[in-house]
Amino acid sequence: MKKIFLHTLIGIAAIATLTGCWGLDYDNPSAVTEDSFLDRASDLDKLMTATYAQMKRAYCFGYDFVFDAVTDIAIGDIQQNYMMGQASLNDSWIQNCWQQTYNMANYANSAIRNLQNVEAVDPSDPDAAGRITTTSRNQAIAECKFLRALAYFRLINLYGDIPYYDETWDTAETFMDRFVVPSSAAEVRAKIIADLDEAIATLPDAWPASSYGRATKTAAYAVRGKVKLFAGDYSSAASDFEWVISNGRSGQTAVSLDPSFRHLFRVFGVGSRSPEMIFSIQNSATNGMATTTLMGNKASLRQIPTDRMNPSPKLVDLYEKLDGSKFDWDEYLPGWNNATPAKRKEMTAVTLKTDANGLAYIDDLLQSDTSAMARAYRERDPRLGVSCITPYSTYLGTTAGSIAQTFNYWLVDASKTTTAAGVGNGTMINFNGAFTPSYFVRKFVIEGAETGGEYSNAPYEWPVIRLGDVMLMLAECYNETGNDAKACDYVNKVRERVGMPGINKSGNDLRQYIRDERARELAFEGHRFFDLRRWGISSQVIPGDAKTIWGEKIYTAAYPGKYDIWPIPSVEIDRTPDFAAYQKQGW
Repeated sequence: MKKIFLHTLIGIAAIATLTGCWGLDYDNPSAVTEDSFLDRASDLDKLMTATYAQMKRAYCFGYDFVFDAVTDIAIGDIQQNYMMGQASLNDSWIQNCWQQTYNMANYANSAIRNLQNVEAVDPSDPDAAGRITTTSRNQAIAECKFLRALAYFRLINLYGDIPYYDETWDTAETFMDRFVVPSSAAEVRAKIIADLDEAIATLPDAWPASSYGRATKTAAYAVRGKVKLFAGDYSSAASDFEWVISNGRSGQTAVSLDPSFRHLFRVFGVGSRSPEMIFSIQNSATNGMATTTLMGNKASLRQIPTDRMNPSPKLVDLYEKLDGSKFDWDEYLPGWNNATPAKRKEMTAVTLKTDANGLAYIDDLLQSDTSAMARAYRERDPRLGVSCITPYSTYLGTTAGSIAQTFNYWLVDASKTTTAAGVGNGTMINFNGAFTPSYFVRKFVIEGAETGGEYSNAPYEWPVIRLGDVMLMLAECYNETGNDAKACDYVNKVRERVGMPGINKSGNDLRQYIRDERARELAFEGHRFFDLRRWGISSQVIPGDAKTIWGEKIYTAAYPGKYDIWPIPSVEIDRTPDFAAYQKQGW
């Protein structure tokens, strides 16, 4: 057998420990060296583990939730420079997203190149045990093309026209000069769809339980539908989404909405799966994602996380009442809508004291109606309580000693309380400093001590694409093609899962409703940024003041027109000067 040496994959396995691709099994960082070659099935597993690992890097797909922080549904200091319209060519976020997402494509290319040269054996060969077979090789190539498609789809959505490299391009030999004339986004999209076509034809319907998390035919259909939707090909996208709903598999079972919306964001541990996950990043307590350190708060885990991203008041107010009617603050706290921030503080703030155990409790209600405020959040779409922590609610967090403890969350009048208002006692203050009462994220934030995860290693599965998302994209397709009845059917399926009443809308009213429903359903999963862009409404909905719960200004968000297409980062032009002639307009 020809032994294919992995010179271009040196060091990949060092990154493999950043992710659990399937079965939460991690390779030794020294497993792939210059002397490694593709021969045994175990070599193939190492190669695929390392290739999948790229997806989880922070600025590839690992920090996807950060994209919501620069939209209208979240506030905070994470990427605040960008949010205020001050990003530049050397912005680290723009640069890291380019480099790490291209890394994902390049690792896939390198794996494809090596796999195409493997002399695999027929599965029926008597000596096939432990060897790379034609079936396993072809499936691995299809997986790599699926991952490459994901990477390039992200790249065109961020940067528009881009350089396209396939498996014939050896990046290791051309690191300082990677110039190719950028391809149009439409040309790259055609290549993406071609990769997904092959993945659909080759990938299995499902993998054995030990390989859970690897790309499947269902995942390829779902992503292909999304690519077509973003291109405005609604009818063809609808066909792919319908296939997913009718025929899709999640692991060994048929894909279906998880009966528990909350469970979707608390899936961890071997055997704990959700039927809704179509393709997700696998995590463990020691190799997880930084969701808690960036979205958690000091009362949620060991009093360590410092929330860098908070739900915006706009998002919270978007969640309807339980009967499906629009929420109105004046119904619960008369006069709130037109009140000043000072008046709103008076209506809702309390003072605190600390008991003998150091735990804070309400000392004086002052003039607040905490009961009314609590009801204003409680009598709402249940997805609000799953996605956000609101005042006068509780959360199962941990103390500084990692002991599980239920924390209360209060709005505090800092000028009157005898106990210092602090993030460690549940006071709703965000990372921006001073006294800025903000909501907290609940989705994906570690709860209690049962997971064993650390604040920088949240062990929950991260849904790259799930059925709730697919159903709402399908509803959008039907609305855009005039079949509003079917669009409502799919919106209603998503709402029925959480006990919300169905809708019966049409035309532009339905279009706006679907957009709002995506915000309610998918908050903090990283979709809003890309949704606003493809709808062409970012400049309409993002600019304005980011505010506290009481309406105090924190900072002013902006959206320069150039943000519609990100630039080629300055460091890439430094390495490959010919790219300067193709810089994006306005940058």
